[in-house]
Amino acid sequence: MKHWGFSLVVLGMATGFSLVAAQPVAAVGRDHITTADLKAKISQLSTDEQIGQLFISRAPATPEQVKSDVAKYHLGGLVLFGSDFQAGSAESLKQTVASYQAAAKVPLLVATDQEGGTVSRLSDSPSYQNTNWSSPQDAFAAGGMSNVLAQAKLTAETLKYVGVNWNFAPIADVAEDSSNYIYDRTFGQGYQSTAEYIKKVVPVMQKQGVGATLKHFPGYGAAGDTHTGFAKITTPYAELEKKDLLPFKAGIDAGVDGIMVTHIVMEAIDNTYPASLSHKVITGVLRKQLGYRGVIITDGLGMGAIGQFKAAHNIPSIDVLALQAGDDAVLATDYATAVPAIKAALQNHQLTTKQITTADLHLFQLKNKLGLLKPADYITPKLALSQYRQQQAKVTANVAVTMPSAKANTKLKVYAHHQLVDQVKLPKSGRVAIEVKRTSKVQPLTFKVAGHQFKSKLWVPARVN
Repeated sequence: MKHWGFSLVVLGMATGFSLVAAQPVAAVGRDHITTADLKAKISQLSTDEQIGQLFISRAPATPEQVKSDVAKYHLGGLVLFGSDFQAGSAESLKQTVASYQAAAKVPLLVATDQEGGTVSRLSDSPSYQNTNWSSPQDAFAAGGMSNVLAQAKLTAETLKYVGVNWNFAPIADVAEDSSNYIYDRTFGQGYQSTAEYIKKVVPVMQKQGVGATLKHFPGYGAAGDTHTGFAKITTPYAELEKKDLLPFKAGIDAGVDGIMVTHIVMEAIDNTYPASLSHKVITGVLRKQLGYRGVIITDGLGMGAIGQFKAAHNIPSIDVLALQAGDDAVLATDYATAVPAIKAALQNHQLTTKQITTADLHLFQLKNKLGLLKPADYITPKLALSQYRQQQAKVTANVAVTMPSAKANTKLKVYAHHQLVDQVKLPKSGRVAIEVKRTSKVQPLTFKVAGHQFKSKLWVPARVN
């Protein structure tokens, strides 16, 4: 039964013999948030909240507007750009990000693009503008892989300090010609060497408590700038597998937290949709073929390539298309109009609730891994009776308690008619036997532990004379 937000589960009762049910997994002080806990929490969110969590959006112009939009639209995360870092010192940015988190019902993923070199948001900060945030390519040339990894570690530590918990890096793309658009942002080596770099750098970044993101799946190659317009790659799939996909496979094997999908049309996989909007690319290749289980996020949906595609195909909502393709998160600022469009798509059966909640689960799993979620908010205290023996003079029951942050040796007290009839110290497992004497009257039971009360539907029957 439900009582004060807690639950008591009676699994079995019998007269004169034991009825044994499967022992629940329960422990005093369980602070590990499970997938089941996350699913339960997501199911309790409203549809607007579930949809809002899918948006990782550029922070609006003022802190006041950021906090307002985070609360109103239930945004899952924010992206900080150069202007956000220019606004003040590292300390002031840290305080600002903390105020954004305070406005959120569910803690935010706070992201940025800190690749180093030409894409370095930290270089815009008054506190860090004199630090050499070199690109991985330049760091490797200056001091080899050890220098690259040292730079990655410093970068992640610095981001973590100011409140950024998700970096849109490292670049897993390989460009064979130095004249290619993406070349300067790449590792500057071949496919196998880039794969080795990705394999090593991902754990270094993520050990600092900052999620890493491979980009731009399935590989940028020699394509033009999708910020400004349409781009496509005609490379045969067999060649993509042997070359471009190698660094991404290495990152997946290394447990990378996120993968960003490019807007390039990969003709060998899908000759119609940009990769970021392609079910064949995202669900077919990345999920099913490569077995990736982490967060998949689009590249910015406000970029030129997507604007051209939307206009050419008269698509009412790019965000809906991204979710249909299998993206977990949309990198967009159009949440004010996109949330209603996604709700309409749910009502029209263009999207399913499962698609939304599955995407939410991937994002919540990342938030949990990064330590953003509090066990007390996600683990529901429970008291379960898993075995019951009724004898002539007494009743014995096995009790299992799950309660976040409670300590072993916490007392569990049992009351009948407001009278204390038993008390025991809970072991670390949370499982203990209680014993109640049968009296001449039926006795309703109440359990109290660590300031919480569980009223039971189980009544101890009157003694048999």
